[in-house]
Amino acid sequence: MKNTIFWNSLKALLVLCFICNFMHTAIAQNYYPAVIGNEWVLDGTNNVRRITYSLEQPEGMADQNLILLKTETKNTNNDKIVDTDKYFLSVDEEALKLHKTELEFEIFNQETTVSANFPTPVSFFPIVLEQGDEWQIPSEITVNLLGTDITLESSSDFEVVDFEDVVTPSGTFRNCAKVKLTISIMSAFLDVDPTTSYQWLAPDIGPVKYEGSDGKIFEIISFKKFDKPVVMAKNRPVWQLPSLAFQVTGSRLGGILNAKILENVENYVSEGHNLGIASVTGDIVKPGDGTGFATNLEKKQDLWVAGKYENAPITGTVTLFAENNIDRTLVTITVTINVR
Repeated sequence: MKNTIFWNSLKALLVLCFICNFMHTAIAQNYYPAVIGNEWVLDGTNNVRRITYSLEQPEGMADQNLILLKTETKNTNNDKIVDTDKYFLSVDEEALKLHKTELEFEIFNQETTVSANFPTPVSFFPIVLEQGDEWQIPSEITVNLLGTDITLESSSDFEVVDFEDVVTPSGTFRNCAKVKLTISIMSAFLDVDPTTSYQWLAPDIGPVKYEGSDGKIFEIISFKKFDKPVVMAKNRPVWQLPSLAFQVTGSRLGGILNAKILENVENYVSEGHNLGIASVTGDIVKPGDGTGFATNLEKKQDLWVAGKYENAPITGTVTLFAENNIDRTLVTITVTINVR
């Protein structure tokens, strides 16, 4: 007899979470543009859930060569985040590849995690999608349920079943790939029927519609897309900064003390076709809260660093990255921002 009570409690949070978010992760570069900064927001058509997908730079140094796809599901009635899931990806010439996952949500009022690691990255989606394409991904997932780790076997079966136009509140998207995903969960203590969901992906846009195995539908209401030109480098990026230690005087803006550290950062790195901040330490606030790059009149990037005024003088480090099609290189600078 099926363990109905346990499965009904776990199904919506475990399997559907796994299905929905794996589905949104697993799209080739042209149907799910894998550029940091891209963001998609999908609203439920007959429910109070909203899903936001964003591609970000991972915080951990060990993951700096990967792309983080973070998904947040929110209850729009109370603005509460229901779960936050993280997928660590890379892209090569053949496929979008998955390295590991970290899913977090609540069940029985307890924080629960689902994780899967792939020592050898799995080919999650081919770069080219054609009708009739099929592939399968077996995996072993670990569920931390009420403080106990449970191991489950999972099989993900993908099929491109159609290409069609999709009408959403954000407009009509032509020639969308309709991808069917069937998930099977195997366990010694659970007898679970396979579940099937569908995802529609617009070329050069990404996910525009999703239908879960429960029949709930989500449609795109907004998206941000960054185009990263394909520039072929001959060598790995090399940093040549004027110094690795900077002492500057900052300006106060409300409760923030900030200062411009470097002008025209591109001038200090060779063949660095994409620049960013890998991490910060000390009293320096995280990127987006006053620390980051700003485009100047020369259409180049200036580096600004900030901290809370009450902590002045601000001290810490900023690790910058420069990447191209060959490699990514890091450089760490020490920063002190004094008050005028």
